[in-house]
Amino acid sequence: MEDDFYYGELPELPPPVANTTPDLVDEDDNPVENPDLELGWLKNETKTVHHDAVEGVKKVSHYEVNLKPDGTPAIYYDANGKEYGRDVHEVIDVPGVQARDAYDEEVAFIRYIKYTAEELAKKKAEKEKQEERQKAVDTLPETLAALQSAQTDTDSLVVDQEYRLTMLELGVTPEE
Repeated sequence: MEDDFYYGELPELPPPVANTTPDLVDEDDNPVENPDLELGWLKNETKTVHHDAVEGVKKVSHYEVNLKPDGTPAIYYDANGKEYGRDVHEVIDVPGVQARDAYDEEVAFIRYIKYTAEELAKKKAEKEKQEERQKAVDTLPETLAALQSAQTDTDSLVVDQEYRLTMLELGVTPEE
C-alpha cells in the first residue's frame, strides 16, 4: 500500500480555478459589500496573480489496528490460534503534496469607482431635466385637451368674426 504514491509521477494537474465570482473592491482595493450606484459606478478589471512553485512532498503514513466495540484490537484468529486478518486504517503523518511549477493567473474583479463632485452635480442636473421631461409627458393629455378646447373657442370666434364682416360688407344688419 505504501507504493501507491509515486513521487513526481502523478499526472499534471491544471492550476486551481480561481474564485468564479469576481471580488468587488473600491479604488484603494478595499472590499465593498453593497455599492451605492447613485454615488459611483462599476468597472470590470483583471489583475495578474503570481503563484509560487510548490515542492513535492511524499506522503508518510502508518497503519493502526481498529478496535472492536468492546475495546479489543480487531485481530482475527482461526481455530488453530493462527492470525488470519486484521481490521486496520491508515493514519497519515505527513500528507503528500504534488509538485507544481510557478505560474501566473489572470483574476477578474469589479472596481467600484465613486463619482467626483462635478460628476454628481452633472448627474443631478440631468436627473432634474429628465424629471421635468417626464412631468411634461405625464401632463400631456391635460395640456392637449386644454389646447384643443382653446382651438375650438378660437375657431368659433373666427367663424363669428367672418360672419359679422360678411354681413357688414353686404350692408345687412343682424336685426333685418
